[in-house]
Amino acid sequence: MSIKRVENKYIFNINSKQKVINKILSKGYKEIYSERQINSIYFDTLDYKSYTDSIEGNIPRKKFRVRSYDNFNSNFNFEIKEVNEYGRFKFSKKIIEIPNEITDNIYQIIYPVIEIEYKRLYFSDDQIRLTLDFNIKYRSLVSDTKYDTSDLILESKLSDGVQYDEEINNYKIFGENNVSFSKYKEAINKIIFFGRNL
Repeated sequence: MSIKRVENKYIFNINSKQKVINKILSKGYKEIYSERQINSIYFDTLDYKSYTDSIEGNIPRKKFRVRSYDNFNSNFNFEIKEVNEYGRFKFSKKIIEIPNEITDNIYQIIYPVIEIEYKRLYFSDDQIRLTLDFNIKYRSLVSDTKYDTSDLILESKLSDGVQYDEEINNYKIFGENNVSFSKYKEAINKIIFFGRNL
C-alpha cells in the first residue's frame, strides 16, 4: 500500500504535555484512540547511508522500519518512507517476524540498527489528524547505548480522504512554525554519532 504523505511536526518539552493536550481539545479536536505504546526498529546500511541521505537531503531516499503497537510479539508492520521527485510516500505491509537483514534496490543490504519506543495519543477533526508522542526512548542495536528524551512531539497530517490543499498544508499548530524532525535521525545523532552530524 502506498500513501502520499503531508506532515508537519512541532516540538515541546514533556512538562508542557497537559497544556498541549488542553489546547488541542480547546481547538475542537477529539481523541480518537486510546493511548498506545509504539515500538519501532529502524534499518540502515553498515555505514548509515539512509541516515546520511536524509541529513543531506538526497533524492531519492528511503527510511525503513518494523513497527508494532503495544508489544513486540506480533502484528508487525514493515514500513518504508520514501522521498522522491514526486513527493513523500509511505509503503506498508504486514510481516510475521522481524528480519535480520533486508535487500533494497537503493541501499543493497540493510540491518537493524536502532530501536525506538514511545507512547502516542491520537486526535482528529474533519481535516487534520494529530499525534502526540512522549516518553521517547532510543536504544542502539549495535552497542549498549541508550538515550531517553524529554521531547514532546506533535505531528499534524491530513485526515484520510482529505485532498492536498496548500492552506491546510501550511496550517500552524497554535501559531507555531513547524520544524524538521525525525526520531531516527535524533537517535543516530544521540547514540551513534553523539550529536555530530556526518
